[in-house]
Amino acid sequence: MAMFRHKKNVDQLSKKIMRHCSNGLTHIIILWIISKEKIHGYGIMKKLDEFFSSCNPTEYNKTNSSKIYPILRKLEKTGIIKGEWGVSNNKSVKYYSLTEEGEILLKSFKSEFAHLINSPLWLSFIEDMSDNEMHKVKNDEKCN
Repeated sequence: MAMFRHKKNVDQLSKKIMRHCSNGLTHIIILWIISKEKIHGYGIMKKLDEFFSSCNPTEYNKTNSSKIYPILRKLEKTGIIKGEWGVSNNKSVKYYSLTEEGEILLKSFKSEFAHLINSPLWLSFIEDMSDNEMHKVKNDEKCN
């Protein structure tokens, strides 16, 4: 019985940590999605669902508007994104795009990620955690 409780606790902790990770990345991923095209909130939710469900489809809860729209309002209020009203399927919807400040912020995130993936320690961590040989692939790309 103790082993069952232990496994249950580990599973709960694992889910909580993964939820924390995905919540932490959500803002950056939203900016990345918006950088690709002018898109409305529902479109962003669908892209987030696609993004996160590919990570762990059995554990992923669909994105809902009560999570996304407050983030979009905050990003718009701080001048990172701008919303413009348009029409989609005979409905009035707000399309989002990055502002100049948003582009600078996203470029900064890209720079940070570049430093991370070029760090031997981070590469080792990612390889160990994903059973992926990223370093080998990266070295093979350099040779070609």
